[in-house]
Amino acid sequence: MLLDLTLRREMSRNFGGTFTVLFTVVITLMLIRILGQASEGQASPQDVFVLIGLTALSYLQLVLTLSLFLAVLLTFTRVWRDSEMTIWRTTGVGKMALLQSVLRFSWPILLLIAALTLFAWPWANQQTSALRTRFEQRSDISRVAPGQFRESASGKRVFFIDKGAQAGGVARDIFIRDDSSGRTVVTTAQSAQVQRIDGQPYLVLSNGNRYAHTPGQADYTITAFRTFELRLDASTGLAGMSSGKAGQVNWLAQPNRNVPTEYLLNPAVPPWLGELSWRIGVPLSAALLALMALPLAAGSVRTGRAGSLIAALLIYLIYTNFLNMLQGWITNRQLAFGPGLLLVHGGAVLALLLLLWRGDGGLRRVWAVLSRRGAAT
Repeated sequence: MLLDLTLRREMSRNFGGTFTVLFTVVITLMLIRILGQASEGQASPQDVFVLIGLTALSYLQLVLTLSLFLAVLLTFTRVWRDSEMTIWRTTGVGKMALLQSVLRFSWPILLLIAALTLFAWPWANQQTSALRTRFEQRSDISRVAPGQFRESASGKRVFFIDKGAQAGGVARDIFIRDDSSGRTVVTTAQSAQVQRIDGQPYLVLSNGNRYAHTPGQADYTITAFRTFELRLDASTGLAGMSSGKAGQVNWLAQPNRNVPTEYLLNPAVPPWLGELSWRIGVPLSAALLALMALPLAAGSVRTGRAGSLIAALLIYLIYTNFLNMLQGWITNRQLAFGPGLLLVHGGAVLALLLLLWRGDGGLRRVWAVLSRRGAAT
């Protein structure tokens, strides 16, 4: 059918352009945020690009949903603005044919959104958590960048190294403030090296001084030393998650977004059901929003292109917020899983039917009937 082919080609072009713009914006924001975390010592600089890729994969389904919605809306807005829709409707093309064209174009994208939400989303979150946890579990001295103050993993020590580790792993000009013992201890040394003593990691300081005192008391102690051993936070590996063996992972101890989808349908764990409602809701909302774009575009004849875009973005934000609210309601046991899905997505179906009915002049006919009855009485 000529109309179907023309519409799908135009929707493809609009989808490609919209997705490119939105994905570029998301990548830029992720880059700024992750680089900031790396500069503050919250992420490993070596993992920056991996974290950006995993974060982009986590949010890709949302970008695809909005891109699909806008692609359909822009296409039919242009068709209405150029009066092509009037011509096609006079030839007998109804709304069902147009809805079928939208579905034929949308179904591959909807399958991709479902796959990303149900499978790629938890996997990307697992890998991101593993990278961040691995970085936090590194020994304290390995997290320090030369010329910058850095906190330890426990937050009770502050390190400063003027010159980074050279040959043999020896760092120069060390400053350490330690509040872990209830006293404030400041240690300076000319050099330091990480060594393992009895299987435990220690920072061996050479040629320095220690200044210790209890806050609020005048009990200062100054000690000079040639060699001083400072025990570091133990570096341990990730059990289960890093090895990829799901059976060794206690998913109850993991964030809900990390849990694989096949484990989420568990009535005994309401937060998992809340997470499942969100994962199911994303592809459902993508399909319903794509269909809603058709009647919304019809209103652009009166409100203009800017007005229809503003209305579309408001509807998208409202629907997305309802998905997040539904997740919270189910998590807090305020709403059951099945009725919650029916409430939110059933409401969206009713809104779609109302928009289609309004476009067919249903509201005008009801208003005319009510007006005639009012005049008769």
